[in-house]
Amino acid sequence: MLAVTVIGAVVLAVQFPFVLAHPDEYFFQPAGDGLQSYYATAYYAFYDKGTHFSGMNYPYGENFTYPNLQPLIAWVLGMLQRWGLPVAIHTVGITNLLALLAILLTPLVIYLILRRLRLSVGYSVLLAVLIGFLSPQIQRLGDHMSLSYPCLVPWLWYCILRIMEAPRRWPWHVVFMVSSLLTGFVMAYFLACGAFFLLAHVLVLAVQKGPKPWRDLAYMTLTALLPLILFRGWLWFTDPTTDRPPNPYGFLVYMTNPRGLFTPALEPMRTLWTYFFPTKEISYEAMSYVGLVGTGVLVAALLRALRHLRLRHKQALALRRSTPHDLRISLWAGGLLVLFAAGIPFIFSWFSPLIDYLGPLKQFRALGRFAWPFYYVVTTYAAYYLYQVLRYQRQRRVTLLAAPWVPLLLLVWGGEAWINISTRAKIAEGGGGARSYFRPPHPLLQQLEQINRSTAEFQAILPLPYFNNGSDKIFLPGSHESIYEVHKLSLATGLPQLSSYVSRPSVSQVLEHVQLLSSPLLPKPLLQRFPSQKPILLLVTPNGLSEAEQRIIALAKPLVQTPQVSLYELPLAALGATTTQQELQRGISLWPTLTERPNGLRATTGKGVLLQDFAQSSDRRGRLAPGAFYEPAEKFSVLYDGPVPAPADTGKYEVSLWMHGMMDHSFGNMQVKQYIGNDMVDHQVTDGHRTTEIDGVWVRVAVPIRVRPGTTRLEVIYDNKDLLVDDLLIRPIDTDVYWRTADGQLVLNGYRLGQFPQSVASK
Repeated sequence: MLAVTVIGAVVLAVQFPFVLAHPDEYFFQPAGDGLQSYYATAYYAFYDKGTHFSGMNYPYGENFTYPNLQPLIAWVLGMLQRWGLPVAIHTVGITNLLALLAILLTPLVIYLILRRLRLSVGYSVLLAVLIGFLSPQIQRLGDHMSLSYPCLVPWLWYCILRIMEAPRRWPWHVVFMVSSLLTGFVMAYFLACGAFFLLAHVLVLAVQKGPKPWRDLAYMTLTALLPLILFRGWLWFTDPTTDRPPNPYGFLVYMTNPRGLFTPALEPMRTLWTYFFPTKEISYEAMSYVGLVGTGVLVAALLRALRHLRLRHKQALALRRSTPHDLRISLWAGGLLVLFAAGIPFIFSWFSPLIDYLGPLKQFRALGRFAWPFYYVVTTYAAYYLYQVLRYQRQRRVTLLAAPWVPLLLLVWGGEAWINISTRAKIAEGGGGARSYFRPPHPLLQQLEQINRSTAEFQAILPLPYFNNGSDKIFLPGSHESIYEVHKLSLATGLPQLSSYVSRPSVSQVLEHVQLLSSPLLPKPLLQRFPSQKPILLLVTPNGLSEAEQRIIALAKPLVQTPQVSLYELPLAALGATTTQQELQRGISLWPTLTERPNGLRATTGKGVLLQDFAQSSDRRGRLAPGAFYEPAEKFSVLYDGPVPAPADTGKYEVSLWMHGMMDHSFGNMQVKQYIGNDMVDHQVTDGHRTTEIDGVWVRVAVPIRVRPGTTRLEVIYDNKDLLVDDLLIRPIDTDVYWRTADGQLVLNGYRLGQFPQSVASK
């Protein structure tokens, strides 16, 4: 084991000398999920305790399991910080060194597994290093720090092997349960991966020939399920949120496939492979590459199995004859798990409806990650297979010079492992600047002090461009600059963010936050939940600002201006002010002058308008009045198919509707098609995830169009599942449309203005 440690340490020292020399200086990934992970871990260590993370989603905060902060590590850092040890300032360095330590430990765990297969010491040392450094989890380094611990999956597999050796002896059962539970507090995927892998072993053992050790299988099943139950119970106990997204996006998208398992994804091997075997691109979540050697060994094993079938079972299956029992069981178990990682059986139409009944299992939406055990099992089998080839050559006294196939294959294996680790090292080398990111003085705070202002005068930071990611309902990406700067300022000041970059947050809280960007015709109820009347510190980076964001900036007072970022003071009263009363008075004064149209509509021009309020629909969950369009199936729902309200008008129109935001599925997209006869002449699409117009639980989606000359038919469709929409309105951009609800509310273009005076209504 010392040799494995030394070799692994040398490889890491060669690849990451800059990180080992200055661990606090380098981000493995200075943007996206990587930067967010560093920020969340550090913020918790500086300012939080218990199970609450307050750095985002102000004023609610989050359960610390969800913000990608590696709860176990963040909790330890926070505890040490509160004991007086200044560890929070070194979060980047500690996180980096832990990730490298996990890579170093991986060959050690693989070595233990190979030695239990009775492979020689020297060979086990070499192959442990090759398997460890080719691990697909190394590619998570930086992008998903909480997933970049490649030693955890093989360690859980090692525990399973020890359990199978003595299934009625409890020590390794306990070690597995404790280990899997602790890995769950780094990232829940590790917990699930270990549990499902052990259950796959149980299934394989249950169906194999011979007597069935049912009692042993029951123990193993309990060992697999108990950590899952305890983790789920802990979440129930500590997390008060009840409206997290029940159907996260990606369950049948982020899957593995044969390309991700058996073809190289990294350069230069990728270019070489596609030159000879043209293949499609490999998605990130599909990658669990077993290497060219592992692929070749699997092909050889498959050919041997086919030969066995051709001989009509005259001899025992080659796999059974040549492979140790426990490794063979793990191979089949890994095969079962990789089928699940590929979405089988749910990718087939007969089984896809079952997804709706999977409950918490749907939260593990990146199924491709469950292929990681397959990687370790297959590469271990490949190591064992090549070892048997070497033994066969020695027994036949065939020299390596005469048959150098195994050394050449190991050389290819080593080359791919080197490419795997060096790819991430090159990315990390470009991530310098972490030390200045975390350490004072912050230049913006210095400029604030120069104008006699302090961040203590503010209660939270609102970044623009605004970002709110993770709910799978709303997706507002913000910009790299706004995310980078607000994380930095939040760490320096302790001020929480009014933005969110959290997996599976509360949907209602997301809607409340995004409603801050809504037009002045909509209230901002989140402001009523703030604990004080202190203003908001507005942080603005200059590029990519939307109209809604520019409107917010116009409400604020400039404080600090730099070319990269500016600070503003935003009073709550200014942000919360609405124009509904002004528009109500305007509507009341206009009402008697406007001609009434069908369905009680009144418009400010003579142009054609259309309102579909679905009043006769069987679903009565309407927005302004009973009646709404509901479609439970995943399909293109046709909401309108008919003539343009004013066929001769070729101006700009807006097609809008209100969609219920608390349904179980995502927001999909709205499409408007124009036809001349049967020929489509225009097709416009709006992504529902980008909306910022929110009225309580109802979300406004609008598609701007220009009516093409000669258009005879307009089709409005919505692509979504579990769709509940109301108040479809088609109107010219320059035309305001008024109508009254049954309870006397005046409505302008779908926005409620307030109670309409009965004296005016009678005119």
